[in-house]
Amino acid sequence: MPDIPARLAAVRARFDAAVQAAGRDPASVRLLAASKTRTPDAVRVAIAEGQRLFGENRAQELRDKGTALDGEPIEWHFIGALQKNKVKYVVGRATLIHSVDSLALAEAIDGRVARQGLPPVDVLVQVNVGREPSKSGATPEDTLALARAIDALGHVNVVGLMTIPPAVDDPRDAAPFFDEMVALAAAGRDAGLALRELSMGMSHDMEVAIAHGATIVRVGTAIFGPRSYA
Repeated sequence: MPDIPARLAAVRARFDAAVQAAGRDPASVRLLAASKTRTPDAVRVAIAEGQRLFGENRAQELRDKGTALDGEPIEWHFIGALQKNKVKYVVGRATLIHSVDSLALAEAIDGRVARQGLPPVDVLVQVNVGREPSKSGATPEDTLALARAIDALGHVNVVGLMTIPPAVDDPRDAAPFFDEMVALAAAGRDAGLALRELSMGMSHDMEVAIAHGATIVRVGTAIFGPRSYA
């Protein structure tokens, strides 16, 4: 884990340069450290370097890691696929759920929040911007209708959109997909939805995502190194 400080510093340098090159307000974009499979100690190293926003892909891992790191000055997001029967592990821990891809999932979140007597939880609608059969998310054509239906629930606030664009060798080739997300969010705002967040961009295409309007970029491997699943 001694390389985490150097890796994080390098990612921050890329992040800051991309924000500056895009002429963006630094406060308008956040760097999320994706900590899937990483130990609490690895997260603590990043915390010691000033990282405050972390994201988990697995509900039980968020539960366990969040408990282990209770008291640390950090914010958790949930960024992975979420099953309805695992909502209980996420509600109350994550301040933003990035991966809501159906009304049924949103209703499960809404019901859990109500039963726990918690304030409404913020969510993002996941968009399958590349219309790929292998990926979850609403099609761009269906996104705003889904967002309106979710936003009508009493204990869920739709605050933006999330996507993982099709894999490309050249990060610049992701730009049209990011632009489509920006246009979709703008159309939603014109229709009265508070779509202020755009979660898009990862280690490979962070700079392009920032240049094209991302407000949250999700970076894991570039900060923590290659994952081990052993």
